[in-house]
Amino acid sequence: MADLAFNEIVNFEKLVSNCAEYKTTIDPSYLPRLAEACSSVLQPVRVEFRFYEDLQGLRTIEGSFSAKVRFVCQRCQKEFDKEITGHFQSTCDEEKARSLKLEEKLDIVELNEDGSFNLLSFLEDCILLEIPYITSHDEDDPECVSSEDSWTFGELAEEAQQNPFSALAELKDKFKK
Repeated sequence: MADLAFNEIVNFEKLVSNCAEYKTTIDPSYLPRLAEACSSVLQPVRVEFRFYEDLQGLRTIEGSFSAKVRFVCQRCQKEFDKEITGHFQSTCDEEKARSLKLEEKLDIVELNEDGSFNLLSFLEDCILLEIPYITSHDEDDPECVSSEDSWTFGELAEEAQQNPFSALAELKDKFKK
């Protein structure tokens, strides 16, 4: 695998025809949407790309990434570090993927008229899809110092399970006296 001298726009078809494989790191400054989605990106994102034509003739990009980022915990409001990893496999042959009933297994890459696409935007989309909807420490992480008393969900749940007519029964008893 070669290191990629990074261009934002690449020719997908040319890379597929050359069976290109790259292993590289990408400076966080090239991934502004990722930087907005977390407190900070702690180190360059490690990426592996492989462009090829698969056995069904689909022009494909496959790869993996690893990004170390910092989030704010939604429970305790303290920062914590997390490594986001993921794998992707996409094709630019949407019609062929549909005819083979593979559109559920492969993401579709939209190419420009000249066969190029924005590789950085594609990668950033892949990374953003791996970010948890609610960022928080792991459940048993001792660093998360949320107070047990501040959680009222369990208490509210117990009150909701009580008989809703018990208050009416109490009123009825008062009027009998």
